[in-house]
Amino acid sequence: MTGKSAFGAACLLACAMPAQAQSSLTIYGILDAGLTYIDDQAGHSSFQFAEGINYGNRFGLRGQEDLGGGYATVFNLENGFSLGTGNLRQGGRLFGRQAFVGMRTPAGTLTMGRQYDFMRDYVQQFNVGGYASVYAGHQGDFDRISGKQLDRSVKYASPNLSGLSFGAMYSFGPEFESSRGNAWSLGAGYKSGPLSVGAMYTRLNDVAVFPYLTSGLYSFLGQPSAVADPASGETIDLFPAGYQVEYQGIAGLGASWRFANGVAVMANTTAITFDDGRTSSTQRIYEAGVVFPLAPALTGIAAYQYAKFEGTHWNQPTVGVRYDLSKRTWLYASASFLKASGGTDASQGAGFYTIPAYGDTQTTMRVAMVHTF
Repeated sequence: MTGKSAFGAACLLACAMPAQAQSSLTIYGILDAGLTYIDDQAGHSSFQFAEGINYGNRFGLRGQEDLGGGYATVFNLENGFSLGTGNLRQGGRLFGRQAFVGMRTPAGTLTMGRQYDFMRDYVQQFNVGGYASVYAGHQGDFDRISGKQLDRSVKYASPNLSGLSFGAMYSFGPEFESSRGNAWSLGAGYKSGPLSVGAMYTRLNDVAVFPYLTSGLYSFLGQPSAVADPASGETIDLFPAGYQVEYQGIAGLGASWRFANGVAVMANTTAITFDDGRTSSTQRIYEAGVVFPLAPALTGIAAYQYAKFEGTHWNQPTVGVRYDLSKRTWLYASASFLKASGGTDASQGAGFYTIPAYGDTQTTMRVAMVHTF
C-alpha cells in the first residue's frame, strides 16, 4: 500500500469507527499559510508564499481506550505536510510528526514510537519570541526548541503530582546492539497558579550538525565550516552533509508568570555542548519577553534573544501581534531582526527556515493566517 493510500485508509477508518462509551478518537489538524519577506538570503531579498511556519501543517489521529481501574490504551498518529504542494514533510514519512502507542496508568504514561523529547514538553512554551515568529526560534535550533522527535523511543511521563510532573525517555539507535546513534532525555516541570517552571536535558550520540547552513558560522570546533569564493563572492558550505559530533548535550530551563490582567512574562536559557572527540564547546542562549493583551481579540508579543558561541554572538529583537477571528482561526504578523558579530553570516529561523545572509544582519517580516480543527 502506498503512503497516500495508507493515509486515506486511516482517514476512512477514523470516520467509520463506531462510537463507544469507553473509547474516544479525535481527528485534528492545523493549517498555517501566509507571506514572508526576507531582506537578505545569499545576497538577495525574497518575498514568498510560505506555509507551516509558526505552526507546522498537520493532520492527526489521537485516541484512547478505557481499560478500567485508571488504565487506558493511548495512541497518536500525526502527519506533517506542505499546504502549498500537498507533499509529505519530515522526509516523506507518513506520520512524521508523531507516531506512538502506549498505556496510561495511575502511576504515569508509558509510550513507544516516534515522539518529541522533553524540550517540547517542558521548555518550548517559554520561547516567547517563537510565539511571534518561528524566525525568532533559538539561534541555529541546536537546542531543538522548535520541537524535534526521537525515533524508536520509549517515554515515561508522570501523572500530575500537585503541580509537579517529570519524565524520562530513551531512543534506540539504528544499531540496536550498540550505543551508536542513541539518545536520551529527561524533563520536569511545576505549575501553580500564575507560575510555570520547566527544565530538561537531552543527549544525542553520533549526530550531524550544520554550522553554516543553520547559523552562518565560518568555523566550528576549531575547523573551517565555510569559505568565501574569491572569484564569485559566493559562500561555500564545507559541510553540506553535516559535521559529525560524538555527542550533543542540551540543557534548558524556563519560567513564566501570568498576571491577573492577562500579561505574561517569560524567560528561558539553554546550553548546548558539542563534542567531536577532539574538542568541545558550548553555545549559550538567553531569552526574555512578554505577551500582553491589546484588545479583547488582539495580543501583542515582544521578545529579545542573545546567543554566544566560540567568540560569536547574536542579538535578536522580535515583535508580533495576533488577532483572533474565532477560537479556531486567527491572523498573525511579525518582524524580527538579527545582528551577528563580524565574520558570521546572519541566519534566522531556528536553522533551516532561511538561507544565511551575505552579511551580519537579517530581517524577516511575515503576515499569515492559522486555522485549527
